[in-house]
Amino acid sequence: MATPIRMPLMGMTMEEGVVSEWLVDEGAEISKGQEILEFETDKINARVEAPADGFLGGLAAKPGDAVKVQGLLAWVLEAGESAPAEDPDPPGGSETNAAFAPAPQVPVAAPAAQAPQTPVVEALVVKDPQASAVPVTAPVLQASNIGARVKASPLAKRVARELRIDLATLIGTGPGGRIVENDVVNASKSPSTAAPSTTPTIAPVLAPELLAGSVIPMSGVRRIIAERMQQSLQQSAQVTLVAETDARRFHDLRTELAARHEAALGFRISYNDILVRICGQALREHARANASIVGDEIHLHDVVHVGLAMEAGSDLVVANVKHADRKSLVEIATDIRSLVTRARADGLGLDDITGGTFTITNLGAYGVDAFTPVLNPPEAAILGVGALREKAVAQDGEVAAQLSMTLSLTFDHRVLDGAPAARFLARIRELIEQPYLLL
Repeated sequence: MATPIRMPLMGMTMEEGVVSEWLVDEGAEISKGQEILEFETDKINARVEAPADGFLGGLAAKPGDAVKVQGLLAWVLEAGESAPAEDPDPPGGSETNAAFAPAPQVPVAAPAAQAPQTPVVEALVVKDPQASAVPVTAPVLQASNIGARVKASPLAKRVARELRIDLATLIGTGPGGRIVENDVVNASKSPSTAAPSTTPTIAPVLAPELLAGSVIPMSGVRRIIAERMQQSLQQSAQVTLVAETDARRFHDLRTELAARHEAALGFRISYNDILVRICGQALREHARANASIVGDEIHLHDVVHVGLAMEAGSDLVVANVKHADRKSLVEIATDIRSLVTRARADGLGLDDITGGTFTITNLGAYGVDAFTPVLNPPEAAILGVGALREKAVAQDGEVAAQLSMTLSLTFDHRVLDGAPAARFLARIRELIEQPYLLL
């Protein structure tokens, strides 16, 4: 019986993958678990493994094709078997697999009569007395594109950074208008987009991220995030516990460790580094919070992989510190710096964004005091961290100043009940108030 090979979901914001290379020829014999295809997303490069033993056939996607998540790539066939004529279960129900549809054409320039009615933000040009009489031109920004995500391959982004090319000014020739390496290389040869010289240049004035009256399409990464969060709420019984903790020692320890290790590490240890260490310890002691539902069973994980929600450009990504319960604070801090650096450079690997068993999301830097984080499936719990605030509290009948921080623990009530969840949160709170216990 033919077994479909489909584009896997790699990370909560993935919408599609672009086929890079088939690693085996059509008709070749393959075995379950064998790597047969390499593909890329906007965040990572990854490979697809064969789901069964058999022969590779019915290739539905060729190198360069963009295929939706769960879209058909090929089939694993038995000896003498023919590939089915069509995909019995295409993504999106009756929608056509993206691999079978031609890439949309991207117009080089739209006729003036079809110009969008959204307001245009013109670039500010300042005259340079040393400049020639040739007018300085800069790209104009459409209000509908402000803050938009540029569709480009990871390789194209890396080359653009090296050549100092603004991807927002390019038109992609790849599948679905995606910017590929050749687009960047060709642009670098053009005088209008070549890397700047030492002569001062005038940067365009950027408009606010959002303009009143703008319409933002619910598409791309924004749509994927919306779908994942809605599914998370619909498919689990989420409850949030909130607790305030005395963070004075937590703050003081971070200040001490940052100064102690900065020269050797080249960076300052952060609050998130300590929080990952704290949660790693608490999860090792409270295994029920380090669990997932698989079918009709609750699986308690034998590893502790703590994810940290972070921004990667305009996207959201959760990168994981593997075996956080076994690592020292310095090892965790080094891991997190590597993850953050690679996230910003679109260099995260598949292992970095998969396999997490618990997530931390810290909005304290934005002045947020408390919030209700949404579970990151299939994990059973997520910790929201608020801002450090100095508050007046009663201590022994007197008013004293306390540096406080609010913790918001969302958990899946199908996996653990309120009492064990409260004990888990209490342990996190205890380690924040007495962080020297970790050293």
